[in-house]
Amino acid sequence: MTNTRSAAEEDEGRPPTAGHETASVAAARIENVGFLVADVTRLMRKSFDRRVRSLGLTRPQWRVLVYVLQNEGLSQSMLARAMDLERAPLGQLVRALENLRLVRRVRSSADQREWLIYGGEDSRDIMPQLVEAAGWLRSVYFQGLTRSEEQMLRRLLERMRSNLSYELER
Repeated sequence: MTNTRSAAEEDEGRPPTAGHETASVAAARIENVGFLVADVTRLMRKSFDRRVRSLGLTRPQWRVLVYVLQNEGLSQSMLARAMDLERAPLGQLVRALENLRLVRRVRSSADQREWLIYGGEDSRDIMPQLVEAAGWLRSVYFQGLTRSEEQMLRRLLERMRSNLSYELER
């Protein structure tokens, strides 16, 4: 049997293309991509956590804070759904951020049972530091990539996210 692999596949050590790969090779390739994406995400989180630890925030807290500042006035329920969090843990995070004066809760005029969440007194002061930390991390994880490679990576990840979102919604 002759080898039908492309030169690019052989040069890069990739498994054969879909028409020629076995189910186990295809599964291993998918797992490797999934593992790689998860591992990169884990390392990005750890690096960012280390960078913002001095600000006195945990990863879940800064994630909620940034989301609130980008979407002020959401109810706690809407925020929980948007962030894919349960209401009780989100409530604890909001309370902790409220104690730090980074967010504030305001009763909804339309429904007194509902709390709307806004940036707090000190939130604007901490944002430049979070933005700086995010910029530093971005420079680290895109180091050595051209602008074109960075854009391609972004497009590919967005396509994967779209594919997975569509699959989950079916």
